[in-house]
Amino acid sequence: MPTSFQKAISRLVRVFPWIRSLLLTMSLVAAASPFAFAAGSELVQLRPRGEVVQAYLLMRENTPIKAVVVLVSGGFGLLKFRTSESGVQWDENVADFLVKNKDRFLDPDTAVAIIDAPSDQWGMGYTPKFRKSAEHVVDVRAVVNDIKSRLPGAKVFLIGNSQGSTSVAYAGKAFGKEVDGIVLSASVFDWAPASWRFLNDSNLSDFDFSQIPSPLLIVHHADDRCVATPFSSAVKYEGKFPLLIVRGGDPVRDGGCGPFGPHGFLGREDAVVAEIKNWIYGRPFKADLK
Repeated sequence: MPTSFQKAISRLVRVFPWIRSLLLTMSLVAAASPFAFAAGSELVQLRPRGEVVQAYLLMRENTPIKAVVVLVSGGFGLLKFRTSESGVQWDENVADFLVKNKDRFLDPDTAVAIIDAPSDQWGMGYTPKFRKSAEHVVDVRAVVNDIKSRLPGAKVFLIGNSQGSTSVAYAGKAFGKEVDGIVLSASVFDWAPASWRFLNDSNLSDFDFSQIPSPLLIVHHADDRCVATPFSSAVKYEGKFPLLIVRGGDPVRDGGCGPFGPHGFLGREDAVVAEIKNWIYGRPFKADLK
């Protein structure tokens, strides 16, 4: 007989069908993701808004750092960083493309910072409304300023994936030249289903990207199967901003909106990260990654 919890989940799935895909994605990630970050990682906890804790994980090698990529994950982004005897841990069932591939971004020149949801959002995680808020800008700015104090001279790039692109776009507009570049990956440009209205306008349809003063790169898979991020919503920006089109890779293994398929560049992770880093460092990059 179903438990009360199972009955509640069933009701949510009936009301919000997209939750079914989310639950499938979570189960796949939980089976495949590591639980602890490397011992050399440092968990930083800031208080940018009174008693609210904004945590982020800083990963770097013991070498002079030229650039820092600040990763903002999609979905609800609720990683729940904490320390234990085995190192820094996190909730592995929420990993997206960026978190799964954090080690691919890390090298002797490049440090990686992963932002968690602030403590006052731990009940649910990021909502699109909060991702567009002034409070979120304050939190992300605190992380950027802390990174700059730790790694003076290093360039800082914000990278957002899926719903995380909403965070990065709004922060990039507010920061101006405080950061050196913005990367939007598998972004929710247009779509907002009726069942998402309680999350408040979960897309970037009314956003003016020309108001981001720092360089901007858009990354999207030509076969993205997520209903929220069709390729048609990204290709319209071709010619206006640098666009990295990704093709090929492995077929969908989740509901389409998770990391196990084209939405997460499955099977093309090495190449995608390499081209993003080429753009970051001002090197030629492949605009059409076949």
